[in-house]
This record gives sequence, structure tokens and C-alpha cells, in this order.
Amino acid sequence: MIPSCVSGWKPGCVPSADVRAIEEVRFRSIFRRIHAEHPNCLGDEWLSDSCRFETGTLSERPMVWSRRNGPWQRSDVLWIGAAPGNAGGKGTGRLGAHGTRIPFGGDIAGGNLDALLGSIGLDRNRTFISASLNHLPLKGGGEPTPAELNQPVGEYPTSLHIVRDTILAAGPRLLIALGNVGLRVIFAATRLADSNKLPSQKQLESLGLQRSQWIPWPAHWPPDQGFLTAWQVAWTAATLPAVLWLTHPSAQNMSPYAGRETVFHSRMRDARDALRTAAREVLGWTLPGQRLAPPSDGIYALPEWRDLIAPRNDELDRLWRAKGI
Repeated sequence: MIPSCVSGWKPGCVPSADVRAIEEVRFRSIFRRIHAEHPNCLGDEWLSDSCRFETGTLSERPMVWSRRNGPWQRSDVLWIGAAPGNAGGKGTGRLGAHGTRIPFGGDIAGGNLDALLGSIGLDRNRTFISASLNHLPLKGGGEPTPAELNQPVGEYPTSLHIVRDTILAAGPRLLIALGNVGLRVIFAATRLADSNKLPSQKQLESLGLQRSQWIPWPAHWPPDQGFLTAWQVAWTAATLPAVLWLTHPSAQNMSPYAGRETVFHSRMRDARDALRTAAREVLGWTLPGQRLAPPSDGIYALPEWRDLIAPRNDELDRLWRAKGI
């Protein structure tokens, strides 16, 4: 019989209904604080409608944080990207997370990420995907500025506080930074008692962080005591997550339309190989020899996925498979 997880994570356990309920409450608390200014969202955890203020006015930059991000329970793997995009539409397009309210939802970066998920046997119903800034940046896409990351969001004083609570709620064993911003924000969010300033990439590299190579949480850069206490309360004897820093899977970095001899292909191959290594060595997973097709329920049953994202992803998937990814 598989044991229940009655006190944090244990190898091979399946959480009991009580444990799952507690885990869901943690995520619901984050959701309600993020969407505190959007009354229509508070009773709609799947965000079937875009965010509206109390007056009924649509938010120009709706929040992308809901059940569309993944399961509201503990996840072995947590992904932190930069910010929702709009497939080049700068807020006007239907694709991208800004349009679909699904992280990495419909652009090339999303198709690339789904190929990476499948390479270790995951799908979006079994992992949680979030961002450093959970709405479209003011410039209409790309990376958020430090000033944007330090602006209030709903009942949260900054986006860094959202990332902090998301890490605590997910309790991952492997924390994946998708790009430089995600990496810097992860370490800033876990050390807010010291400063809300993002560490530089050079600082983090001096701790042993290298792109495409997982490391245990750096002993010389521990989270602040508040984070450590909250982690211990939530997850008892669980160690802090290992960290894997990957190149952001954007079209500017990885493209299935490029030839095998290009950096656009080699970056994708390197990210896949690094992810598979971490899944084996950190998580102890036996990996699939070939990527499986995604399921048809949960996030994949949403109309935005079915009607907008799936046709696009199918094309990207076919191109990557033809190149051996």
C-alpha cells in the first residue's frame, strides 16, 4: 500500500484528502490576495472571464495566476518565468499568456516549454508554472523592470512577495528559473527580510549557479529566517529545493523553425538535456524514451487551449519531433 503524506513529502507517498485540502488552501489564499481588486475573479478560480474591477471595467493587464497555472497542490517541479507575453501583440493579440490567461499560452515560448515538459513525462496538469511578474509589462511584453516587480499587486506589497508565497505553497524539490529574471527574482523573493533588490547575475554565478546545471540551494545564500520558518511549518523535514537555471524558451532563444546547426536548436537541446539530468538526479525519475501527447482534461480542456493554443502547439510539436526533440 502507498503511504499517505501525513506530514510533508515522503518518497512514494500519495497525499491524503486532508493534506490536499491544506495544500489547496495555501494556493487559494494567494489567488484571493492577487485578485483582491477583481470581484468577478474571486468566485472563478479558472478565470473563465478576464479580470474586471468593481466598476465592471476590464483590466488592461489582467493577472495570470489561477488554476490555469497548474494544480493547487504540492508540485515536485515549480517553474518561474519572466512575465506574460502576447505573441508580439503588445496587449492586442489573442495568443500568449496575456490573451489566454494560461502561462506560456500560445506563443513559441509556450510550445517550447510544452516540449520540455513532455521530455521528462510532465504535463501542465501535474506541475505549476508561474512568473516573476504575473501580468503584461507596461512596454507590452518582454522582461519586467525592477520597478514593476516592486509595485503592489492586489493585497501584495510587491510581485516578489507573490513569488515567495508561490514557492512556499508549491513546496518543490526542483525549482526551475526560466531565464535570468526568473533566477534573480527567486533569490530576491526568498530573502525579502534583507532587501527587495534583485541580486545581480554575477552575484548568483559566484554562488555556483551555472546555466543548464542544477545545484542544491546555495549554502552561502540561504533564505531569510521568515522563509525558512514558513518552509519548515509547511513541509517539516523537507530540504530546500535544488535550483536549475535554464535559458528562457522564447522564440529569440529557441526556435523549431531553425536548422539543427543553429544556436536556436542547440539551446533547446541543451535545456532539454539539463532538465532530464535534473529529473533523474534530483527527483529520481525514470524518464520516457519518447514524449507523450498531452491529456485532454484539466487545463487542456479549456476553450482557449482547445481552440487557440492546441493548433499552434501541434505545429511546433511536429517541428521539434522532426528535429529529434
